[in-house]
Amino acid sequence: MEASGRAHSIAGLLWLMAVLLLTPSLVLISAEQGANTVLLVEVRGEITQATRVMVEDSLAMAEAVSARLVVFEEDTPGGEAGAVREIMKLLENSATPTCVFVYPSGGAAWSGGTYILMASHIAAMAPGTTIGSCQPVLPTGEVVESSKYVNAYADLITNHARLHGRNETAARFFVTENLNLGPEEALAQGVIEVTAEDLTDLLKRLEGLSLLKVEGPGGVEQWRVVSKDEAQSYDYITRVDFEGIGSAQVIDYTPGLQVFFLGVLFNPLVSSLLLIIGLFTLLIGIKTPGWGAEIAGAICLILSLVSLGAIGVTPAAVLFFVLGVTLIIAELKTHIGVLAVSGAACLVIASLFLFPSPQWLLRREVARRIQEVLVSVSVVIAAVFGFLVYKIAETRGLKPRTGARALIGARGVAVSDLDPLGEVRVLGEYWRARAEGRPVRRGEEIVVVGREGLILVVRGAEEKV
Repeated sequence: MEASGRAHSIAGLLWLMAVLLLTPSLVLISAEQGANTVLLVEVRGEITQATRVMVEDSLAMAEAVSARLVVFEEDTPGGEAGAVREIMKLLENSATPTCVFVYPSGGAAWSGGTYILMASHIAAMAPGTTIGSCQPVLPTGEVVESSKYVNAYADLITNHARLHGRNETAARFFVTENLNLGPEEALAQGVIEVTAEDLTDLLKRLEGLSLLKVEGPGGVEQWRVVSKDEAQSYDYITRVDFEGIGSAQVIDYTPGLQVFFLGVLFNPLVSSLLLIIGLFTLLIGIKTPGWGAEIAGAICLILSLVSLGAIGVTPAAVLFFVLGVTLIIAELKTHIGVLAVSGAACLVIASLFLFPSPQWLLRREVARRIQEVLVSVSVVIAAVFGFLVYKIAETRGLKPRTGARALIGARGVAVSDLDPLGEVRVLGEYWRARAEGRPVRRGEEIVVVGREGLILVVRGAEEKV
């Protein structure tokens, strides 16, 4: 009965976890099928694989409830290139029209955010927002000058701009010249289609517009956003009108626990901390009894390796982390000091490799700021754990001060003649003793060399062992 009850409890817990993970789906699917609905998704902070999961999930939900439009409110400094490219593919292939709206006022869609904007069916900006600065950056915060990467990303954003009939020259300049544009300039140059104060204003402005798929130059299909009157003059393949969308029911997308967990896990700062903590926790576990530290360290290491693989960390970073910890372990054996300093330096160097240039599309200042945080935290964590491990090793290396082992090597005085048996005083206590080697005279200093039950084996202090 007890086992059965435990099994039911576990099953109930798993069911609850599944419900929590799928909560957004349940909420949205409860919406009326085919209703005049718009799905609103907020994209904030760095773009990671967690963002990709969120976008994919939200597009699936929008299709399930037959939403007329998915609006992504975007305010981001950029992010991981692989995630950005995958999100661009998702938007291009979405069955539901998408609108990327740079919002709120004062926000920005820099670097990776601009790439995503160029892949949306409708590009919109709020007053006081900025787009651009799309050139990849080095770990130091300097822009990548290699034509290999610059041309690759310039072609990527230009091709997506072409698919939506947007200004290809401006799109290329986002990468090659780190061009930045505000909403007025972007609208005038044909980079975006709409400017709006907020979501309500955006939806009202869309009522007078149509989204068309037409055949462009060279037979390439393109998306165009035009007024409804102008749409009549096009020989379009597909047409989407937004009449009445201003009064649509807006459904706020709420990310599930999975997206939250991945957002934390794929954060570059968290991944570096997990790796450092995992390595040092394993080291502490080796120096202490039990298995708790080893298990915790292994979990941290596994999570960090998953995270580091997801954000494109180079093998050099992992190698430097391993080398750093190895040097600190060697320091525990030698106590020469240089190895500990070298190990800490390796950990700092490893943190610098967490932003391989081909993998990140971040604004330069943001990359430099994150790098400074990573280095600072790595130094502090390495110092704290290094000190902790050193003290544990030092404590375990001390000679016992109590018990039988504490007597070995201890010095005392013979209180009677030992020929070979007699009595000695060691560490303030009187013991029966047996002299090993020559007899020991009363008052002579002795040293304990062994123990036989309650009898100590001693030699004269001046006698060679």
